[in-house]
Amino acid sequence: MSCPLNAVLNDGDENPLVTSNISEDVGRPLGTSTRVPPAVPPTPISLKASPASHDRLAIRSSSDRGQPNLRAQKKPNHAAMALPSPPGSHSPRDPHYSPNKHGVFNRLLNYPELIFEMASHLDVDDLLILYSISRDFHTLANSRFTTMMVSQAIRKAPESSHIFPFRCYRSLCLRDPAMRRNDTKTDFQIRHIPGFQWLKMVLFREAVVNTIVSCLENECLMLPAATTLTIKKIWFFMDLSTNKLRDGLVRNKEYWPEQDLYLAHLFIMKLDMLFTNPINGNADLGLRKMLLAQRSLSTLSLALQRKTLRNSYEMLQMIVAYNYTRSAQQRQLNESIFGVPPSKVGMLQWEGWGRNPGTRFHQIDEVLVWECVRRGLDLPAHHLDMVLYGFVDKRTGLDVWTREQKRRQEERMEMEWSGGGREGEEEKEDETDFEGLGD
Repeated sequence: MSCPLNAVLNDGDENPLVTSNISEDVGRPLGTSTRVPPAVPPTPISLKASPASHDRLAIRSSSDRGQPNLRAQKKPNHAAMALPSPPGSHSPRDPHYSPNKHGVFNRLLNYPELIFEMASHLDVDDLLILYSISRDFHTLANSRFTTMMVSQAIRKAPESSHIFPFRCYRSLCLRDPAMRRNDTKTDFQIRHIPGFQWLKMVLFREAVVNTIVSCLENECLMLPAATTLTIKKIWFFMDLSTNKLRDGLVRNKEYWPEQDLYLAHLFIMKLDMLFTNPINGNADLGLRKMLLAQRSLSTLSLALQRKTLRNSYEMLQMIVAYNYTRSAQQRQLNESIFGVPPSKVGMLQWEGWGRNPGTRFHQIDEVLVWECVRRGLDLPAHHLDMVLYGFVDKRTGLDVWTREQKRRQEERMEMEWSGGGREGEEEKEDETDFEGLGD
C-alpha cells in the first residue's frame, strides 16, 4: 500500500526541483536530461518527478528560462512537518473552522492520560466546572469516573482518602455513568462510585484536622505528627450511628493499634489542658465532652478558632441540643428552646442521634478507656508524660521552645528593648535640661 506524499511532504516539497541535480535540467528540452535513470524501478513512496511536473516545465516560456527558479529556492516549511493534523480537522480557510474547537485543550482530549494528569492539578470547584461545561471532557470522565475521583483524593488528601472510604458513605456516591454492574452481588445492579460530594468531604476533613492541630500549636500544645491520622479515625468513629459499630471499630486491633490509643488519649489530654487553662479556660471538662459528642469535628475547629461559642447564648444552644431533657409541659407545648427545634433538643446524647431514644451513645473518650482496660494497657502511668509533651525534653530535661513560644519571646524582648531605648532617651533629655539650668 503506497503512502500519500501529502502525509510526509510540505507544500514546497511537491516540486522535484528542490532535490539534488534536478536544477541542472531546467532549460533543457525534455528527453535530454543528463541524469541516468535508476536501474531499479522506484517504489511508490519515491520522490521521482511526476508527469504533471514535467508538463508544467514544458509550458514555460523561453523568456523565463534565464530567470532563477524561485520555487526551487523556497525553503521547506519545517513547522508544517510536525505532527499531522488529527482526522476531521479543518484549515483556517474553511468557513466551518472554529478556533475554540481546535485549541490546546481539545487536542489534549485525544490523549486521556495527559488530560487526566492535567485535571489532577485543578481544584475541585474548577474540575466540577470543567466537567459541567465541556461535553467531550464530560464523556471522557464518565468512562473513568472512579479513577478520576480516587486519584484526586489520593493526590490531595492521602490519609483522609484511606480513613473515609467512599463505600461507607453511600449518600455521597452516585450510579456509574458507564453503566458498569456490580459483580459481587446477585442482582447485578449498577454499582455505586464516588462522586464530587465525597471528594469535597475528604478534602474538607483534611483541612479541618490540620486546622485543629495548628490551633493547638498556637496555644503551645504540641502533638506528634502521627496524631493527624488518629484524629481522623476519631472523626470516622463519630460518623457511626450505633454503639455496636463504635465498639467493634475500636476493638479492631488492626484499625486501632496501641499507638493510636495512646495518641488519642494524648489529643484528649491536650484539649483538657486548653479548656482548663487558669487564664483562658473555664476549668471544666464538660466543654470537651460536649464538643466531642457532636456529629462532626468541624464544631471543635470553629470553637478553637473563636468562631463559635463566643457568648452564653451560643453555649446554651449547644447544651440544649446535646443533653437537655424537656419537661412534660415543654413537650406539650412543643416549642423551640433557645432557637433549637423541638426535634433536635437533647438528641445528640441518644444512639443514632435520636433514632433510638433511651439508649445513650458511647462517646469516644469512654470507649477508648474501656478498650485500654480490655487490652491491659496502663495508660495512667503515662499521664505525666502526656502533660509534659511539648514542654520538657524527656532525654535532657530542658525546656522545649515551640515556634509560638519563640515568637512570643521575641516580641516580648523587642518590646522591652524598644521601651528601654525610650527610657534612655528621656534620661539624656533630663540631664541636658539640668546642665542648662546650672549654667
